[in-house]
Amino acid sequence: MNGIGFEVAEAVATITLDRPPVNALSAAMMRGLIEALREADRRDDVRAVILTGAGRCFSAGLDLKEQLAALDAGRPGPARLGPAMYDALLNGRKPTVAAINGPALGAGVGMSASCCILVAAQEARFGLPEIDVGMLGGARHALRLLGHSTVNRMLLTGHQLDAAELHRRGVVEACLPAQELMPFARSIALEIAAKEPEAILLARRSLARVEKMGVLDGYVYEMSLADQLSAMPGPRAAMRRFVEGRGKTGRRMR
Repeated sequence: MNGIGFEVAEAVATITLDRPPVNALSAAMMRGLIEALREADRRDDVRAVILTGAGRCFSAGLDLKEQLAALDAGRPGPARLGPAMYDALLNGRKPTVAAINGPALGAGVGMSASCCILVAAQEARFGLPEIDVGMLGGARHALRLLGHSTVNRMLLTGHQLDAAELHRRGVVEACLPAQELMPFARSIALEIAAKEPEAILLARRSLARVEKMGVLDGYVYEMSLADQLSAMPGPRAAMRRFVEGRGKTGRRMR
């Protein structure tokens, strides 16, 4: 896959954005990411996904050289693939952990925000620098993580937030030295992989839907999924193990 690494170990797929020097998103790379996520969805031996970047950058966002060349030629640029890429992240079957190893700018923020769980290296930062080159974008994704005033400041001035600030605001689960990032992300992914797959699938579906619902409608929808789970052999067996004192407990997060 162009600019995309894909490997599976212990039921966890690691997808790596790998296009030096800053993992800027070309059209080919975005197609590769979509295909990698679909491959993870198809595979029964994958139960969780880690998304990270190679080198010192998570992603600097869209490849502006390719985008400008496409516009000058009168054809769509890589930006047109954004909705499909975000949909693959937001609505995939397998939970995603973003291991943000460095700067995540523009579409890098969007990719991070589209993952289920976010962890960051101390060198990471979020920014929406499109305004500096006469463009805009990223506000909708950023608003899922940050408040109105902060997103406006980022969008209108190019202001960036470092990993420590993102952790203080509860945007990321941890702010870690670089060498600890992937082991910690992997520990979360393995914890997810150890759960009942049917329960994980419906929990993922529930979170994707209830975010857009009112409180009561969201509760009713969530309970409908819980009813489905209670009728499935695997989840019912897990419930029985717990009631009988044989259930596993999850590892404590740091």
